Amino acid sequence: MRSTTMPLAAIGTYATVASLVFAVTAAETIFLYPNMFRDIPESLALSEEFMTVVDIGAVMRPMGGVMTLCAMIAIVVALWARQARGWITASLVFLVGSQFLSILYQWPRASIFGERDEHTLQEVEKAAMEFLVGHGFRIAASLATAVLAIAAVFSIYRARVLAEARASSSGEHALVS
Repeated sequence: MRSTTMPLAAIGTYATVASLVFAVTAAETIFLYPNMFRDIPESLALSEEFMTVVDIGAVMRPMGGVMTLCAMIAIVVALWARQARGWITASLVFLVGSQFLSILYQWPRASIFGERDEHTLQEVEKAAMEFLVGHGFRIAASLATAVLAIAAVFSIYRARVLAEARASSSGEHALVS
């Protein structure tokens, strides 16, 4: 029986970090975004003033980096943990997709918020609406990333339990025979 300790630890860590990132993203959405997008452009200015010490990017970028590192380790480990490959691959598709969504779609719109004086109110409001729509997709992708990573952990654990059951079952038959 192959050891499942390393795959469970590595992929379990990835699943934990992915779940944490989803939870932080959901909390950010629930607690900050209603205030940030309440009364544009005044609410954006107030939010910018509020987040002078620590802003969202100061927290989310390092977390994204840690999650990407854990994902790379998980995919390498999944090469040996056959039963988790599909789940990890699907999780990574959502992770990479959400990162491209952030970089290519979200960041250009967020940059408009910092340059409010250079844009009309209509452009800023449009950017805010588009940002929130993109953020909805980002939350869904973050949830899918975490759920699929957890499914990978469960698939490895299931294989471990079944292997142990087969081993103990064959040991009992050997004693009876």
